Amino acid sequence: MPGLAGVPLEILSLILSSLTNRDRKSLRLTYKVFRDIIPLCLSRVFLSANPLDIGVFNAVADHPKFRHQYAMIENGIQTPTPRLPEIDPENHPPSWFLKECEDNIQFITHRKFWDRDHPYHVARQKQVDAQMPPEESWEYYQKLLRQQNEVLASRSDEKAFVYGIDRFPALKRVVVTPAAHGWLFSPLSLPYGFNYPIPRGWPTVGLWEVTQYPLPWSEAPGEYKEQWHGTRIVLRILAQSNHNVSELSFDTVSLITGINFMMLEQPCEEYDHFTAILKRPKFCHLDLPLHVGGTGTYRWARESSGNLRRALGEARDLQHVSFSTTLDPGPRGPPILLTSVFPVEDWPALRHFSLFRFDASQTDLLGLLKLLPKTLQSVELGLLDLEYDRGCWNDLLSAIRTELPWSNDTHRPSVRIIMQGYERMIGRGVWLEHEVDKFLYDSGENPMQGRDSNNPQYGMGEVRDLFEPEFTRPNLSDRELDELGFIQWGRSQ
Repeated sequence: MPGLAGVPLEILSLILSSLTNRDRKSLRLTYKVFRDIIPLCLSRVFLSANPLDIGVFNAVADHPKFRHQYAMIENGIQTPTPRLPEIDPENHPPSWFLKECEDNIQFITHRKFWDRDHPYHVARQKQVDAQMPPEESWEYYQKLLRQQNEVLASRSDEKAFVYGIDRFPALKRVVVTPAAHGWLFSPLSLPYGFNYPIPRGWPTVGLWEVTQYPLPWSEAPGEYKEQWHGTRIVLRILAQSNHNVSELSFDTVSLITGINFMMLEQPCEEYDHFTAILKRPKFCHLDLPLHVGGTGTYRWARESSGNLRRALGEARDLQHVSFSTTLDPGPRGPPILLTSVFPVEDWPALRHFSLFRFDASQTDLLGLLKLLPKTLQSVELGLLDLEYDRGCWNDLLSAIRTELPWSNDTHRPSVRIIMQGYERMIGRGVWLEHEVDKFLYDSGENPMQGRDSNNPQYGMGEVRDLFEPEFTRPNLSDRELDELGFIQWGRSQ
């Protein structure tokens, strides 16, 4: 070890550049010299309604050196409404708890499907095999709920966030997410093998479930509004505090959920706070998922008051904007006109524009893209519903190439498309990037299959999973993936 510590700093820096931050932390613990010469790449701190997370958050905020490095707070302060425990004198876990734990294991098997035993599968299976007994899991789950309730009653989470805003001078981004728990056995600070109902906070549905239409915000009871507990805290504090935060992200990690759109359409405190944040000078980044209902729903188009559009128009310095909804594929009524939602003419500095799960016609989408400013550098379109006489991906890409001036100009924004693909799993899809740019700006072929398909051609794009970063593979047929060693075709594990 002393020999390695004696390696010239320049060479050691090259070695360290290939290490993850987790590996750097481990190496710092092996030898005191490394602790002094190996820097930590600290940029993000997590906060939730858990006393342990709050304690770590406050400790970091009090550190004389590390607090200056953090540029982002990830806020997982969401309050899932727990079911009331069934009365049992011996404290046996209730049936609903056991059912959700059983469903978790089945879900892990479903996501693995035909995959071979890759390292991340093996690591997860070890936790499956080492599950805590149901009685212990139920007892620990109740403990977490009690701790959460104590935090919420004392407002410790809110106080910590206010403290962090003041203590992190480099802070520029705040992320609010209902997906902090990922799927089962994600690397959280929870006991090894702990199986429990995964909390989401925001109303969330599975891939084949129907999203209910949200309640009018002005009529919703307090318990309903508390589903967006962290969102409301962040909006209020960022609107009323002095800070340097210029980026606000509500990150669903592709879960079918979002902020009740009426919160940002009807006059209310949350709308005023949201508008005040967007008005701040140099505010430049917004990721905004909207909970608008699901299949067969287009009421939100009719019930839009224009307040959301007016608020978005206040963000004059906006450079990055991403929107998504909870709309499901399927026939609906007339889609909302995109220009009635997005005041792109008020964003002269826009560099990135992204749309997910939006109900739009090809003509309307092209019209919006034509209005985007010359500063645009990238466009991302994901899981758009272009079926049912509203166009198809094949025609859309052809129209972008022929009807937009990008290919005949030095202004050539990159275009990324994210499609569901053949594997219908939340968080998983096909990412098409350089194939799209080659078709738009070079002599590449259209990566889509044809006018009747919403899937890309095999060989085009890469399959990824937002909940499993290790899961990545080319978009190929099952037979080809079997030959390459990714799956065992036709043989589930």
